[in-house]
Amino acid sequence: MSGESPDWDERYAQQNAPWDTGRPSSELQRILRERDIPHGRVLELGCGTGTNAVFLAQEGFDVTALDISTLAIERARAKADEAGVSVRLLASDLLDPPDLGGPFPFVFDRGMYHTVRRDNLEGFLDTLSRVAAPGGTYLTLAGNANEICPGEAGPPRVSAEEICRELTPLMELVQLREIRFDETLSHGKRRRALAWSALFRRKQPAG
Repeated sequence: MSGESPDWDERYAQQNAPWDTGRPSSELQRILRERDIPHGRVLELGCGTGTNAVFLAQEGFDVTALDISTLAIERARAKADEAGVSVRLLASDLLDPPDLGGPFPFVFDRGMYHTVRRDNLEGFLDTLSRVAAPGGTYLTLAGNANEICPGEAGPPRVSAEEICRELTPLMELVQLREIRFDETLSHGKRRRALAWSALFRRKQPAG
């Protein structure tokens, strides 16, 4: 992501990353409990400081994780080392990722789709088409436009109609569920922003 994107390294350096709770996503854990997702290769887009990537590795997944922030990736490597797990961590613009060794049967992102779609939806879908294996699972957690009195803070927000319209050309919707993000501390206030848990299956190529 380029242009007028935030300086993500600076945000992590200043501890201005309220999405980085330091705890594995409770919704990711729920999906793994309820859905038959094979414990094979998984790609996390926008892994931040690696909490979910480390959790997935502890669960037995072969994890590759990307983030544009080199500082976040450094902290993620430290977490993986401390936890004694192997995670392939790469500092990379997700709109121009390196060769990752073929598409993944499971792709997870907490907050990348809802961030990138505003500036370059086409580029995000192009990346998703290359990294998500046909028939594989894609889980995105996104800010919810149904939030009442959202104020200035909080995640970018998207409607159910926008999620379906923007992602179903590439993906088949399996489940769209209203949830709350795990509790964060933002501007001195604890909050659990309204969110979507959107579970998709990558469509098979035509023909």
